[in-house]
Amino acid sequence: AEGRLVLADGCFFSYKHLNAGVIVDIATLTGAQLIATGRNHAAIYCNDEELQQHTVLAGKSSGDLVFPLPYCPEFYRNEFRSQVADMKNSVADRNNAQSSCAAQFIGNHIEDHLSSGGKWVHIDMAGPVSSGERATGYGVALLSQLVRRLQS
Repeated sequence: AEGRLVLADGCFFSYKHLNAGVIVDIATLTGAQLIATGRNHAAIYCNDEELQQHTVLAGKSSGDLVFPLPYCPEFYRNEFRSQVADMKNSVADRNNAQSSCAAQFIGNHIEDHLSSGGKWVHIDMAGPVSSGERATGYGVALLSQLVRRLQS
């Protein structure tokens, strides 16, 4: 669970200090991704339909397949409420779309970016990164294709 803190900090830093208009993060964030999209597709959580489509098409052209999760921050944001801290690092309801909620934890850290029109896609690649005991290299070709699409 500590990895999501570092990931959230990195996304915040890219918005606040690097003035990124588009933020792409990729991680093996949840085992729940396997339940949502399986071993062959990473899950994506995205606030922008055009960026989401670019990511799906980059996945198809690279072979690193992705599938969108429901993007509904209004349903997931409150999962992290805390009476003693800014937010908790775990959800209140473990039956509420775990992969989307985990991604929303990242989104909670970049709300200013998102509300000012910034684009963001989170890629949860827990399933497709391995096959048996071996790593697959998943994500390299996806990111390469996505960057190419975003530059054109």
